[in-house]
This record gives sequence, C-alpha cells and structure tokens, in this order.
Amino acid sequence: MIKREIAILIYIKAVLNSKCNNNMFNLQVLHQLKKIILLAFLLPFSFCRVQVSDKNIVLLFADDVGIGDIPGFVDTPTIPLPNIDSLRLHGVTFKNAHATPWCSTSRYALLSGNYQFRGNYPAGPWHPSGKSAFSDGQETIAQLLEKNGYDTAMFGKWHLGGKIQHRLKESDTCKKTNILTCKRNDWTKPLQYGPQDIGFSTSSVSMAGIQSQPYAYLTNGRMTVSEDDTMFYDEGSYERPQGTSIIIDSGEGDKSWDSSNYNMAIVRENERFLDDHAINNPTSSFFSFLSLGAIHYPHTPPYNFIDGTKVKGTHGSNILDVLYELDLVVGSVISSLKKRDLLNNTLVIFLSDNGGSTRNGNLKGGKGSIWEGGNVVPFIMQYGDQFPVGATRNQLVGITDIYATLAEFAGIEIPKNQAKDSSSLLKSIYDPSVSVRENFAVFNYIRKEELRANESYYDKFGQQPVEQSIRTARHKLIYNTKYNFVMMFDLVKDPSETNEICLQKIKICKQLFKLLVRKGPCKLIQGNWCPGQCDDDHDFRYKNFNRLNCSWIASGKSTEEIKKRCGSKAEYSRKKTKYLNVFPLNNPVRDYCRKTCGFCSSAGNIIPRIGPDRSNSNVAMLPID
Repeated sequence: MIKREIAILIYIKAVLNSKCNNNMFNLQVLHQLKKIILLAFLLPFSFCRVQVSDKNIVLLFADDVGIGDIPGFVDTPTIPLPNIDSLRLHGVTFKNAHATPWCSTSRYALLSGNYQFRGNYPAGPWHPSGKSAFSDGQETIAQLLEKNGYDTAMFGKWHLGGKIQHRLKESDTCKKTNILTCKRNDWTKPLQYGPQDIGFSTSSVSMAGIQSQPYAYLTNGRMTVSEDDTMFYDEGSYERPQGTSIIIDSGEGDKSWDSSNYNMAIVRENERFLDDHAINNPTSSFFSFLSLGAIHYPHTPPYNFIDGTKVKGTHGSNILDVLYELDLVVGSVISSLKKRDLLNNTLVIFLSDNGGSTRNGNLKGGKGSIWEGGNVVPFIMQYGDQFPVGATRNQLVGITDIYATLAEFAGIEIPKNQAKDSSSLLKSIYDPSVSVRENFAVFNYIRKEELRANESYYDKFGQQPVEQSIRTARHKLIYNTKYNFVMMFDLVKDPSETNEICLQKIKICKQLFKLLVRKGPCKLIQGNWCPGQCDDDHDFRYKNFNRLNCSWIASGKSTEEIKKRCGSKAEYSRKKTKYLNVFPLNNPVRDYCRKTCGFCSSAGNIIPRIGPDRSNSNVAMLPID
C-alpha cells in the first residue's frame, strides 16, 4: 500500500500531460493543480490507496569489499559502519558466501545464475569486445523479472562489455583512449548488448566503473556526452565541486566527470527511479540494481555526502573515507525506501563482487586469487519483518544462487536450461538446518601476479582457467591448471589455508578432483583438453615438433618413462634433436606437457602433482586411475 501523496502525483502528472503547452505553466494549470491537491487531502484516505506489490528488490553491489570491513563477519571491523550493521541486525547474514575473484565475472555470474565459463567471456569482458557477455539463449534475472511485470533499473558500474556500433565508411583506428571521438564509433546508436538489451528498462551506467575509460555515462544504452563536451584526461587529479576526481588510466571522458560524485550519483538516480516508478507503475514491483564504485580504486571520497555529512578526512585515509561513504549509501537507500513506505515491501540485498584487495579477516589471499580471501564476500539480506531478524547462516552459498533466490521470491518459475548453477536460498533463510548446495566451484582466469606481469594463460578457446577450486562445507581442493598440481585444505580446522592435506586425505582429494573436472569448463572445450583426459588435439602440438602430443606422451610404458618425457629433466634441443638431462630455467617441452595434458598415465589420464613444488621431479602424484 502507498500513501495519498503518490495518488496526488498521479493526478498532477495527468493534468500536466493534458494541459501544459510547450512546457510552459500557465495560471489555469496552476489553479487546477491547487484544486486537485486540496481535493486529494479532503477525500477519505481509503480513496487514495493504491494496491502495490510487496515483492520489490534493491540490490546493493559493492566493489572490492572484503569481510574484514563488515560488522558481523569479524570481531573488530576496520571502522564503524552503523547502517550496514543495522541492515545485518534486521536481516539474515550469510557468512560462507562465495563469488568469483574478479568484478566482471561476478556480474555475469550474478545476473545469469551460471559459472562464468558458460558465457562468452570466461575471463570477463572488461571492455566492449563485440559480443554480449551472455551466450545466445541465456536470460538474465533482469529479463526474467521484466517479462513478468517488474520495473527494472541498473545504475553504476557496467563492466559487461558489449558492442560499439560502427560507421561503415569510416576507417579511423579506435582505441580505448579515443573511444569517444574515434570517427568509426557511432555514438548516435546505443551500445549493443548493453543494460537495455539484458532486461533493464532504465539504466545509467559507466562502462568500466570509475577506474577506466570512457569516463562518461550511458543512459538507457546511449552515450550522454557530446563531442563538444568530451575531453582527454591524463592520469592525475582534477578538482571538482564535490571532491577530487582521480584518473588512473588516461583516456577520453565527459569534461564534467567526477569520480568523487560517483556513488552519490547512483543514489540520486535510484531516487528518481523510485519516484518515476510510483507515478508510472505504482501497481508493479521493481528491481533496482545499484552497482557501486565503492570501494574500488581510485579512492576519491566526496567532501560531503548528499545530506551534508562530512566524508573526506574523517577516517585517516581516502580508502577508509570511501568505506564510510559506502555505509552512508546503504543508509540513504534504506531511508529512501522508508520515506516512501516501501521498506517492509522490499527485499534489500548487500554483497560484494569479490574479496577485498586487503582486509579479508583471517582468510588467505585477496582479490584476483583462488584463495578464500579472493572470493569470500559479505552477503546480507533483509525483507522487512518477513525474514528472520539478526540471523546468521553458515551454509555454503554462491553468487550464482541470487538468480534462483530472486525468481522464487518473485514467484516466477525459472525457464529450462537457465541459471544452471543456481539454487534458491529461501529455504535456508527460514530454516538454518537446510543447505541448498553441497559444493561450489571458483574459476580464476587471470592471476593478479600475472596481470601485473602482462602474462596471460588460455587454451585456444579461452575457457581453461589458470587455477580453479571446489569446496564443500569442510574441504577445499585447488587445481592449478597452468602447472598441473592440486592442494587440499580442511577449512573447518584451517580457514587460513596453511596446512595442505591431500596426501593425508587422499580419497577425499581424488573425489574432489574428479568432481571439479565434471563441474568445470573442460567438457565444453573443443579437443577434450581437460584434466582427466589426454586426447590428442593438433592445435596444442608444440611448434616445430609434431610428434610431441598427448598420445605420444601417453604411449610411455611406465609412469617413470612418462615423467622422464614430461618431467623437469626433459628438454628438447632443436640442434641435437634429443632430450638432455639438464634443468633449464625455461623448458618448452616440460611446460608444454604440463599446460597441454599434464602428466599422462599409460591409460591416457592426467596425473596432477600434489603441491606446488615444480622443481622436484619425484613429487607425489595424485593417483586417479
């Protein structure tokens, strides 16, 4: 139910549409508006009531926030965050929630309900690359809600690629740095595969958040900045009315671009969306996806928040000031729902896209890694007084589960072959003894260390991750695809992943490895290049040595012979055309074997090593035959 103010707005809009001419107000219209307002307040309250749905959704998607920053996840959070803490105390907190190690892939997983290898860009479409992030036939949760009557909106960071439409007769060379003024890019047309094409009827987004070009907004898929208002930004600081805007990657953008205003702009856009929804679609439910910039680098807190609260300089560093701003954003969104009498009718979700770069509690690693600190995220859900209050759930959950949860919440059946890796959390919300999944897998296609070194690792089809993991409620197995070794940890006894136990628990280790092979991307890769199989694929033969293929490796009469062919002593010399018993720093034959098919048994199965020690040719192997 909504208050009479909404009914008044509806009447006013009707009068304006019928009476206003050339956007000019005249005395007659103003006089009629006065009569309408007076009449609405004199009428019985029941006449002004309008039935609305109680299945609204607001999703606050933070950026790079680790559990070490959030109340309820650690004993002593970095700074006080009263609004997030209030959300926790009035809702349900999931303390074993997992995303992917990177922002782009987590956005795909959330919206599709799939592990990222099911999309077109398993490593993430960091910039428009010509295709949709979603494979043909995949339907996002926004599309599912929209076609079932929801009013849908997205504001903030996009980071899901797309296709910039081109002028066919232009041959200008377009780069990231001249993306707005390049003559070949036709910005009179919308970004193809943008928010408007995946179920968001209203949107205002930047393609790469605050950290990369273009520094401008797309409104409903269309670029809002004109060529006259476009400027080239060098790396550096730019003073703005709201604060200091920082550019960390030079390129073009709107001359009014202000990274310090980014999160506040999202709040204002959401306010406008709620008001417009109340006027145009008061009887339908809404889904608002707020893709925040906090707390991603560059850290540019505003001088003051929207309500005048001081932000910059309050907590000793820019990053902590931005963390404080994140809390103010949460409080502002809650307040906006409350003042519209929508809070009890709205499911509010707060989570992060990946672990923090630092401050992940006692978890090992951070953003960009396969360790728990890279993918464990804060996750809170509040639904008025209809969810348990102040409750904690320790069940294993994944970011892909949001799709099925929202579908069940809205009373919508998920179409066949959609959200293949998603399970609804509603049963576990109401019953702490219910677990909705037995395991969750994480796939990392770009290790942070290799990103810095400009090193990438893909198979021909771009679908084999650098490292991958699968965990149950207790155990976690990591498989390093690049160097072909496994590790296993008992996360109940060892949440910091310091004590590798694969040999001690070899049966469980083998079971998890096989499960990861079955659930992971290898079955989708052409040529059967995946753990557990050594089928030959000519595309992976070593250059200038056609005999070196998986079948040849697997033809060894014994494990020792195979290790000799593919072990750390193996080296192919083009001059001598034979193997030398030396230990070269760069060993193309050995590296090829490990990257292509690992150590292969005579049965043609990969035998991963146990542990990361690549220098020891006698390191224990995981027997999977």
